[in-house]
Amino acid sequence: MSQDVISFAFVFRQATNHCYSSLAFLIYDWLLNLESEVQHIWMQPQKRVFRWLYIYFRYFSMLIQAIHPGIIEYLAGGHGSRSSCLAWKIYASLVGQVNITAVEMLLAVRVYALFNRSRRIAFLVGFHILVDVISSVVNAVYTIRATKYHKHCISSKPPHQLMYHSIIVLSTQVTLMGLTLLKTVLSRRSGWGRTPIVSLLLRDSSAVLFVISALCLLSIGLCQLNDERPAVMFFWSVSILPSCGCWLLMNTQQLIAHCPTRKESSASIRAPVLSTLIEIE
Repeated sequence: MSQDVISFAFVFRQATNHCYSSLAFLIYDWLLNLESEVQHIWMQPQKRVFRWLYIYFRYFSMLIQAIHPGIIEYLAGGHGSRSSCLAWKIYASLVGQVNITAVEMLLAVRVYALFNRSRRIAFLVGFHILVDVISSVVNAVYTIRATKYHKHCISSKPPHQLMYHSIIVLSTQVTLMGLTLLKTVLSRRSGWGRTPIVSLLLRDSSAVLFVISALCLLSIGLCQLNDERPAVMFFWSVSILPSCGCWLLMNTQQLIAHCPTRKESSASIRAPVLSTLIEIE
């Protein structure tokens, strides 16, 4: 048995195992937060954009994760044509970037609110997200052009451009975290920085920074090692990033529910902002 066949069998087994594991994680997170979802998403009046975004994060991600095992079997079985492999790469790039951008937009909204809707902050954060999207498009185009077709396209090696894109995504997260930390320090000096909401904002930014940094660093490591398992990172990102988005959206509504009036809520922060499912102390 040739070394290529052994390597492909190993990659296929790893991709299948991680595909089912990431799906199990997504279902577990859904069941764990089902009560909060009913209470803070479906039972509360809210803007349609938040509800549709939650449906995308939770149920669309669960749907495509349930379909992924069949796609792996098809592509790994040698049945994939050049067009189907091309469609898979475009799909993986699109879904991955949409998830990252959606989470970044949620975090950007909170930073924008913390700085009292500053246009300079909006421009800075928007510029970072725009560069993030552009780098994703460039990476996808290069991947499509540079990747050589073979019948087992699920095991293709990641291009080195993925490393540069991961660095840009990481820089965006560091910027968002840095702005949140800066505002927290300034607010503590002014006497209101130790409020529960501000503390939760800092915790949330730290948690999301840790999650996305871990994904980016693993992607960089795969590029450096020239490893053939980029699909593993894709499957986990499709589960972890939407879960982060769901937590943020649910807690937006949770904070709104704890604010009796707009007047009282504006005394703390101009608007309720995002937080994770961490108990307010």
